[in-house]
Amino acid sequence: MILTRRSGLRLLGGAATAALLGPLLGCGSRRLDSAGDGSRPRRVGLLQYRASLPLQLTRDAFVASLAARGFREGPRLQLLRRDADGSQRRCHRLAAELVRARPDLLVALGTPSLMAALAEAPSSLPIVFCYCSNPWAAGAGHSAHQHRPNVTGTVTTNPVDQQLQLARTVLPALTQVGLLYNPAEANASFEAELLAQAASAQQVQLQREPVAQPADLALAWERLRQGQVQALLQVGDYTTQQGFAQLAELAWAARLPLFGVDPAFAGLRGCLAVVGWDPCRDGRQAGVLAARVLGGTPPADLPFERPGRPQVWLNAATARHLDLRLPQAVLAEATLVPAAAAAAASCD
Repeated sequence: MILTRRSGLRLLGGAATAALLGPLLGCGSRRLDSAGDGSRPRRVGLLQYRASLPLQLTRDAFVASLAARGFREGPRLQLLRRDADGSQRRCHRLAAELVRARPDLLVALGTPSLMAALAEAPSSLPIVFCYCSNPWAAGAGHSAHQHRPNVTGTVTTNPVDQQLQLARTVLPALTQVGLLYNPAEANASFEAELLAQAASAQQVQLQREPVAQPADLALAWERLRQGQVQALLQVGDYTTQQGFAQLAELAWAARLPLFGVDPAFAGLRGCLAVVGWDPCRDGRQAGVLAARVLGGTPPADLPFERPGRPQVWLNAATARHLDLRLPQAVLAEATLVPAAAAAAASCD
């Protein structure tokens, strides 16, 4: 299901009644000890929906965080990595495959992976998620504290209202923005609706164009340009993430401000700014939660968390190309990134 604005804005606040959770609270969760039973190595299944740089950064930071807490890949700990290559059907098949491997913990990277994990895993199998904007639609629970007892993780719903406010601050005459997104993705449609509501509240017209695959981006871009949009915004969407370098080049050529959500792409020419979550911090915090679960803490005792606060990254080279003078208040709060021919690929 896709939550309403009212429930979406309570993502980490408020308490749903126990009656709302029904069967969610009726299932158990296996308790682990840090030493294991000694009969076989501990196993952690890593399931991701698509290979992408932001997900790679999140996953690598997660593995490093786990290792820093005594759970290092080796003879006593196996990491079972699976990549669904952007197919939800394959994601479910891989989730079932990981469950058959009898892992001690299943890690879901992304909303589609969490949906598959919850559908295929028994209620006794602990699940930790990260890089996930919409665990609610996946069925993980109703709030940070009222959730399935075998599930915990980090929530990274993109702050699209802040993204739009930044666009209005940088572009005071802004009245119309464009959005390319894949409505078939639960995470993308959820955030697109949040953006539509933010645009209405801020009296900005939002023009949405659906795309099903990266090959659709150029045609959808032309439709947006015909609508005379003054800026292009992005939400958490795997399709536009995969084609973001193409979008950045189109925006550069058209001299149209582009606001993204993944800091790994902030240095690409054509990207003016990114408002979102640090994937490295997200992975590290999820690793802390996973280590606690492997150490014996039931996921039921671990509320969903945010990985710090949303941040702003600004590309000064793109701002100069657009002849924009960035307000001092914006510069003071943002991280300036150097122009780059390729996306940033390290958490160092």
